[in-house]
Amino acid sequence: MSSNEDDFWNASSSSQQNFFDGDDEITPCEADVFSGVSQEKVILPIHSIISNECLKIVLDDTNFVVDQVVPPPEQTMKRKFCGENIILTAYKTLEDKLLLLDAALDIADGDIILTVILFLKKSLSSNLFFTQLAKRNAAVKHYANYLVEINDLQQLADLYMATRNIPYLKHIYCLLAKDDSNQNSLLKKLQQFNIQHAHNFYSPEDKSEIQENMSFLEFQIKHNLNSKSLIGELTNLYMTKWEKDGSGLIDDFQKQFKMDSFQCDWVIMSVCCKMKNWDKLLTIFINKSLWVIKKRVLRSGIRPDLFVLAISRHKPPENIIEQFLGCVGDASKRLTLAEKLDVHTYVINYYVEQKDKISLLKYMERVEPESQAMYLLRSSLNNPDIKWKN
Repeated sequence: MSSNEDDFWNASSSSQQNFFDGDDEITPCEADVFSGVSQEKVILPIHSIISNECLKIVLDDTNFVVDQVVPPPEQTMKRKFCGENIILTAYKTLEDKLLLLDAALDIADGDIILTVILFLKKSLSSNLFFTQLAKRNAAVKHYANYLVEINDLQQLADLYMATRNIPYLKHIYCLLAKDDSNQNSLLKKLQQFNIQHAHNFYSPEDKSEIQENMSFLEFQIKHNLNSKSLIGELTNLYMTKWEKDGSGLIDDFQKQFKMDSFQCDWVIMSVCCKMKNWDKLLTIFINKSLWVIKKRVLRSGIRPDLFVLAISRHKPPENIIEQFLGCVGDASKRLTLAEKLDVHTYVINYYVEQKDKISLLKYMERVEPESQAMYLLRSSLNNPDIKWKN
């Protein structure tokens, strides 16, 4: 063995090479793969993969937006009517929005109309919104009702002003009293509203009415009263102050608010009936010296037949109704009223005076068998001094 071969084996022996493991030797590259150790990444320029022209085409294609197809407003409204939840923001142009509103008005569904109106309010300027609503009275009414429900009276006033529905502003004046039981607070609100809007819409009649309303509230605050209307307050005064304090405050009330004789008489009549004060009713409305004679005159602005019907609702004694029946000028009307109200004594005496036996016998069917009226009727029929016509 030559010296070169000896050197080779000696070098191999010093490295402790195992001949049996030679087939399992792993290259550095393979060691990295199996050990999980990642190699350093090589980043290549994009231009080495794709040309500038091709890259531009790809980017242009990515930025391309397909125009959204908006369904016809009529179709959208029909789908909403069928219960579909459809978002309206796809309608961008003013023309499409107005077509939506018109389609909703054609369907005439209140909820859908309001939904479209609120969409328009949110997406249009105030001037444009009110201008378009002013051309559609139905839309104005739906939006006004909505504002009343949410009690946004300032927006309601703006709506009426902007859409030239000036007369409706007076309704807001009435709505101010809603849910406000504090008279002082309410009076301040009414006065403030009057200052803000009186010059815009009040006609002479409206001014008079609204001024009277505020005067009424001031009167109530001054005298610690709380009825909701003039008639109600006058009734309350007669019920509570008439007997105790006389008619001083009542007279002042009637004069200040210019209540006519019909209104006052109706209240007095109602109060007397509620209190069952029949003598006072007679004293006030029939001249006492005329009670016992047949011809009587009702001292009232109320028509006699209407007066009789009104007091009959309170079930007065029969003789009280008879007294007021005598104030009805027409005999046939008196008889009709007496029969309608079952004033048996009056009807029986009337047929006896007319010597109408047939009518009296026929009327017997309406009289209770054992009543006082039946006794009067039978005694009249058996009276030999009466000479019957039939």
